[in-house]
Amino acid sequence: MDVILRPVLLVIAVAAAACSGGDGGPVAGEPGPAVPAGPLVVLVRYGGLAGTNDRVAVDASGQATIISDRSPAPVERALAPADLASLRSALERSQIATLDRNYLDPRAADAYQYDVTYQGVTVTADEGALPATLRPVVDQLVKLLP
Repeated sequence: MDVILRPVLLVIAVAAAACSGGDGGPVAGEPGPAVPAGPLVVLVRYGGLAGTNDRVAVDASGQATIISDRSPAPVERALAPADLASLRSALERSQIATLDRNYLDPRAADAYQYDVTYQGVTVTADEGALPATLRPVVDQLVKLLP
């Protein structure tokens, strides 16, 4: 039953974290462009030998929210400007809209599976079948996980 509840609890925690961030607009009395609401990119990594379930969402300002079934609470982290620029560049080069939506290998036992969501498109891939253009995005986001 614990195996069934973990993904459900993770989804609930992700939804709560997404709703708690405010509207992303400028602070009253301070001019400036509004930061788009919602994440820039989301990576969900699940599976592996231990059957883990991890999620990292990075918003447009470089704030990362990490949720892991190995941690009791979400972790917030700010990406350095250079790291955010590198991630944005990798996302643009990924050409995610042109990729197939699934890259699954039925022979991939105990491998991680990744869901990458960017610009409203989600690509799901087994670790060994990850498209080459998406690998730099996954590599950068996985570094943020515990």
